[in-house]
Amino acid sequence: MLPPDDLLLPFANRMDKAKSWHTLKSKGHLPAKLPCPDNCGMSINWHVNSNYKTGWTARITLFNWDEFSFADWFAAIQINKAFPGYENVYSFNGTKLPQLKNTILMQGLPGLNYLVAEVNGANPETDPRVPGKQQSVISFSKKNAKHINVEQGDGFPSKVIFNGEECALPKELPKRSGAYRSPVNLLPAFFLAVFTSLLLTDRWS
Repeated sequence: MLPPDDLLLPFANRMDKAKSWHTLKSKGHLPAKLPCPDNCGMSINWHVNSNYKTGWTARITLFNWDEFSFADWFAAIQINKAFPGYENVYSFNGTKLPQLKNTILMQGLPGLNYLVAEVNGANPETDPRVPGKQQSVISFSKKNAKHINVEQGDGFPSKVIFNGEECALPKELPKRSGAYRSPVNLLPAFFLAVFTSLLLTDRWS
């Protein structure tokens, strides 16, 4: 298991990180099989940012690891129990699509709907390559979703689409982290890394 931040590194830089993490955690004998790349050009991170009495927020981040850019991209998430409380996505255009199984469609704002390709770091000889990135905060109310349990999974999408192709989701939800605590009920933030796309599957079966 790698720390979440390492999943945001290019695949070529993860092997050394995995070995260092193994040593740091004193895990004993280094396994023969180490993390291998998934070779996906896109990844989407979902971070539960806050959780309080009347609502909660998440941050969605799109990473482009490919050598080509995406113009006029779109993404869609299916988030069943949280869907009635959806309020706004702030840096993208967001539209509720209740006829498509509680789906929220997102696109970049006019003139900003261009997800650039991966580029070299500041010092190409020492720094890892940097993916193209766009992100936005999404807010939800609990007024129409009073029985939602964000930290037990209701705050995470059950299906994700990018440019018409379904993303593969992690089989396990992230564990609690003390990185952030809500001032109201002291629930920690959760970090879901990484939705690795792009799998050619049926979209909303």
